[in-house]
Amino acid sequence: MIEPRPELENLADYVPGKSIEEISARYGLKKVVKLASNENPLGASPRALMAYQEIASTLHMYPRGDAPELIAALAKKAGLSKDYVVIGNGSDEVIDLIAKAFIRPGDRCLGMEPTFSMYRFSTLSVGGFFEALQTGAEKPSLDQLLSLIDSKTRVVFICNPNNPTGWYFTDKEIRDFLAKVPKSVLVFVDEAYAEFATAGDYPQLNQSLDEFPNLFINRTFSKIYGLAGLRVGYGFANPKVIKELWKIKPPFDVNRAAQAAALAALGDEDHFQRTLDVNVQGMAKLSAAMEKLGFLVLPSQANFICVKIGPEAKALVEFLEQGGVIVRGLTSFGMPEWIRVTIGLSEENEFFLQRIALWGGLRG
Repeated sequence: MIEPRPELENLADYVPGKSIEEISARYGLKKVVKLASNENPLGASPRALMAYQEIASTLHMYPRGDAPELIAALAKKAGLSKDYVVIGNGSDEVIDLIAKAFIRPGDRCLGMEPTFSMYRFSTLSVGGFFEALQTGAEKPSLDQLLSLIDSKTRVVFICNPNNPTGWYFTDKEIRDFLAKVPKSVLVFVDEAYAEFATAGDYPQLNQSLDEFPNLFINRTFSKIYGLAGLRVGYGFANPKVIKELWKIKPPFDVNRAAQAAALAALGDEDHFQRTLDVNVQGMAKLSAAMEKLGFLVLPSQANFICVKIGPEAKALVEFLEQGGVIVRGLTSFGMPEWIRVTIGLSEENEFFLQRIALWGGLRG
């Protein structure tokens, strides 16, 4: 058998949230509510759906690799020129592009865990070493991360708001950190959930990419824009950084339908605002209800809550699935006593709470 690259020995398969189809088939259920993968409960924007349908007649043609209309729209919305923007096949690919462009074999990369596993995965896949500050459920100080930087450090990954805990670093905290980090170290700030953040001091960094030429801001259409199934991610950085990423980006990675739907979704302010309203209302209801039941709920600036259940967390996840509710158990994140619950529609949130109440009743 042909031998794989030695780096693969250090990699493990990604553990995704369970699908509706999977749980329906396993338990013979007709109704299943999925609150596990932080998807938009309203679905995609009506404008995006229309654009997706209208592009169907041209699917035999290759997409424009440079996605000029989408790039221009993203740049305009961010108040930047197009030289500051790159897109990818989901933010996963953007993370992978960073690894391929800037992480050399033997380089050291830093992050905090629990967090999104792709930072570690992409680093290891190119022969780098990944060291994580173990934080548990608590928000760490960025000074702790700063103290780990040495001459071999190449990239620092920061998920903000953090998945799966929901806490965030403020504008001042991020800027103070950037001011102290050596310019030879790329700071990758993943803002996949940024649009959900309501805190007044949440970072606003788009106009600081020249001040901090080693800053990369990562965004996605998978969350608030409801296009997780089409895979469109993008990032903002100094043009010198962006130029290197375009060199290795596959030429047709973001397909025609994805580009059209993303462009339409970006312009649908009504759908954007409805999604925010659903999230704010649902967050308040779920957090209050779970706290009333005696569970610890972490404050969240994302579209999910992180809840400490205790030693019975795994049993609760299985009980909920048997009743048609999918939430994310956090064992794969190193938090076996916790669950993550995506904010859903009002009726979905209520169904979840009913199942929680039934579980509590059965356990006395």
